Amino acid sequence: MSRLAIMVVGCVCFLWVPVSEAASKCTSVQAQCAVEIGGQCDPNTGRWFYGRYMGKVAGGTKVAFHDCVSRKLSQRK
Repeated sequence: MSRLAIMVVGCVCFLWVPVSEAASKCTSVQAQCAVEIGGQCDPNTGRWFYGRYMGKVAGGTKVAFHDCVSRKLSQRK
C-alpha cells in the first residue's frame, strides 16, 4: 500500500471518532475547548486542533477558542 493510501485511510479513521469519545479522553482545558467549538481531538494521542491544521479543516475560531479557555480557567478558581 502506498504512503498516500495509508495517510488517507488514517485521516478517514480519525474523522470517524465521535466527538463525545474524543472529549472524554482529551482532558486538558485546551483540548476540551477545541472540541467544544467544533475542532477535533485525537483520543489516542491527545492532540487537538481547530480551524485549519496541516490541510485538515475543523470548526472554530481563535476568538471562540480563547473565550472558551478563559471561561473554563476562571471557573476553576
